[in-house]
Amino acid sequence: VDLPLNTTCTDYAPANRVFAGAWAEQHAATDFLVVIDSDTVWFAAPELPDGADACVRPVDFKGSATRGPGDRFEEYWARLAALAGVSLDRLPMLRSTVGNESIRASYNAGLTAARRDKGIFTGCAELFTASLAAGIRPYQGTGVNIVASTGHVGQAGSEFWGSSQAAMTLAIWKATERVVHYPDHYNVPLHLIAADGEIDPRWMRHFPVHLHYHWMFSPQHRDNALDLMATLGVPAEMMAWTRERTPLTGQGERSPREAATAR
Repeated sequence: VDLPLNTTCTDYAPANRVFAGAWAEQHAATDFLVVIDSDTVWFAAPELPDGADACVRPVDFKGSATRGPGDRFEEYWARLAALAGVSLDRLPMLRSTVGNESIRASYNAGLTAARRDKGIFTGCAELFTASLAAGIRPYQGTGVNIVASTGHVGQAGSEFWGSSQAAMTLAIWKATERVVHYPDHYNVPLHLIAADGEIDPRWMRHFPVHLHYHWMFSPQHRDNALDLMATLGVPAEMMAWTRERTPLTGQGERSPREAATAR
């Protein structure tokens, strides 16, 4: 489907995913919807949570999440929660998957599975739209220029960075408490594994079902990406499939170390 769904926040590309998810929720007929970032690849079919309404991954690093009272982003989250009509204290505390920071729940937007009849994706789009009208942005006035998969986002888009994830998190917890976390072999952050040098054994317990490759399939990083995938245990037929389709042109060129600052 090719429709101009995002006409209100064109500086912030992740808003495309917000509005696409809402459109799909209103037009699909499946029990679940799975919304993913475009810089990801599946190596097996996803498991869907029979006993839950949403299945997610916590953010890799704290970023614009909040640790709670006194955090620089607590006011942003409080204002967004007020728009959503939900108490901020409803969000459980968890730990970011790579940084291991204690934060209020904030979910990586690269992978969200939710029951369609809960209206979570529509609720996310409605809350995100309300935040646009209210002028609420996590990095407002900071002048930061975030580095993402396609390169520098620009100051205008960077002011919104993390806002789609915040809206999704609050939409989930407004709709349900039946939330589970996908294990480490989902939404695997290949760019951050590359930045770490020695690979934490946790990433090798199961081959990646869903790989978030960011810019790692660009010509500059593709060979390193394939080596890492082999180390992570990606099956040979999937390695061959990936090798035939990479490198990808048009991806931002940056070092793995730069990835660690893009949060």
